[in-house]
Amino acid sequence: MTSATTGSRPRARYLSAAAERIRETAYNLGYRIGGAVDGYPLPPARMVRLVIGTGQLAWYQLGGMYSHQAIVRLLRTHGVPVEAFTRILDFGVGCGRLLRYWGGLRHTCEIWGTDYNPELIKWCRRKLSFAKFTVNDADPPLEFPSATFDFVYSYSVFTHLSAERQQPWLRELSRVLRPGGYMLITVHGVSNAIRNCLPPAAIDQMNRGELVVVSSELSGTNLCAAFHSEPYIRQHLAQGLDVIAYIPRGMPDATEQDIYLFRKPAE
Repeated sequence: MTSATTGSRPRARYLSAAAERIRETAYNLGYRIGGAVDGYPLPPARMVRLVIGTGQLAWYQLGGMYSHQAIVRLLRTHGVPVEAFTRILDFGVGCGRLLRYWGGLRHTCEIWGTDYNPELIKWCRRKLSFAKFTVNDADPPLEFPSATFDFVYSYSVFTHLSAERQQPWLRELSRVLRPGGYMLITVHGVSNAIRNCLPPAAIDQMNRGELVVVSSELSGTNLCAAFHSEPYIRQHLAQGLDVIAYIPRGMPDATEQDIYLFRKPAE
C-alpha cells in the first residue's frame, strides 16, 4: 500500500502541472488572437515563465506597461523628459517586458537591451527590431564605452544577485552612464521581506541597514533572492551617485518592489 501511494504522487503532480498548462494556454488565447497592446509580438509562454515566474501574458504585458509608466512618471516628476534621451540601456532585459514600451522613441533614441541569456536576446533581436541587443556575462564588464547612455535602468536584477556581485555591477552601470545621466533600479525592500516570510532575524538585519541574500550560491537566477534596506543602498551601492528618489513599493505590478533613482554627477 505504501509503494502504491508513493507512486501515485508523481502522477498526480504531473496531471496537476498539465492542467495548469492547459488553463494557461486558454487564458493566453485572447492575447494571442488580439495581439499585444503595443503592436509588437508576444514571447512564448516558456520565455515569459522564465523571466517572471508565470506564463500568463496578462501579467507579462500589463505589468510591463504599468512599470514602464511608473518609470516615465517618476522621471518627469524630477524634471527629466524621456524624449530628451538619446541612448537608453535596459540591463537584464529578459524578453523585453519593459523595453518594448520604449518603441515610441525609436526615431530619436538608440535603445539597447542586454541580458546573460542568449536565447532571450535572440528572440528580442528577431521580434523587437527597433532596439539593439547584446549578451552580457555573469560579471562585468559590458561591451559599451564609458559614458554611453543618458538613462540606464534595471528592473528586478539586483533582487537576484549575491552580495559579491552587486557592487561591481552597479559600478559598471555607472561607468556606462554619462555624467549628468540617470540610473534606476528596483529591489526587494523590507515589505517584500515580510511578505516573503523571511525569519525575524533577517528582518532585524535589514532594520540594522544590512543586505540579506537567500541562496546566494544561485546568484543570477530567480532562486537567489536579495533584500535591500535603504541604508544599505545609500551607503554601499550608491557610491559616487546622488540618490534623487526612493519610492518604497513603488513598482505598480505584483512585485511591489522599491524604486531608487540615481543621478551621476556632472563633471
